[in-house]
Amino acid sequence: MTCLAEGSWPLEFKWMLNNTDITAFSPEYKYTISSLQRSNMGVYQCVVRNRMGALLQRRAEIQVAYMGDFIDNDQRKTVTQGRAAILNSPAVSCFPRPQVTWFRDGYKIIPSNRV
Repeated sequence: MTCLAEGSWPLEFKWMLNNTDITAFSPEYKYTISSLQRSNMGVYQCVVRNRMGALLQRRAEIQVAYMGDFIDNDQRKTVTQGRAAILNSPAVSCFPRPQVTWFRDGYKIIPSNRV
């Protein structure tokens, strides 16, 4: 992320995440996250200061897309012909919400009023 500011030099920059300082004031106007994690989600702000005072910059919300592992639940069900079988989607922790597609014998099941 880059914090742009104009003013009398020297300018110093400090970064905040969710209203908590994550850096001290320094001449560095960029903030880099080298290995993004879910814990890096939140609202970032940059504070700029010089000998005249300090200015809090606009907020930037950072969201991190992620998908956990599927839990391998082999859902085998036996039902009488003509009766309904209900299969549940496997549990997975993720953001944004996943789109689930079901297949039968290698062919995509097209949703209908029956399926």
